[in-house]
Amino acid sequence: MEFIMPVFALIATPAVRIRSDGCAILQALPMEHLGARGMTEARTLAEISTAVTLYGERTAGAHPGRSFSISVHIRRGDRKPRGFDAAYRTGALGTDRWVLMVDNDADGARILHGRSAAETGNMASCKGDVA
Repeated sequence: MEFIMPVFALIATPAVRIRSDGCAILQALPMEHLGARGMTEARTLAEISTAVTLYGERTAGAHPGRSFSISVHIRRGDRKPRGFDAAYRTGALGTDRWVLMVDNDADGARILHGRSAAETGNMASCKGDVA
């Protein structure tokens, strides 16, 4: 019996986290994408995480200063690796590594609509931040 490798699509979507009343809200432009969709075959969560990192680095290089999140979709009919849903939901796959944190809606709107991180001045990377 031949094992069919699951195929995943990776899509970068402009997104920011906006600090508001002690929490952080993710705001995204779900109908907008940065660059081409990435396709990868993966059997394990580690392989998916590696693919997300490589795709994110390529996207960040092609769109310097943009804040984005990566969504991961499995091809219809394929089986997800054990623990995929929990890892995706908790951010363990690294999909939000390139999402920037801002203090208000105006800064978030500027970033979402294409102004670079350097132009806004008052944001910090979301790496390591917990909402």
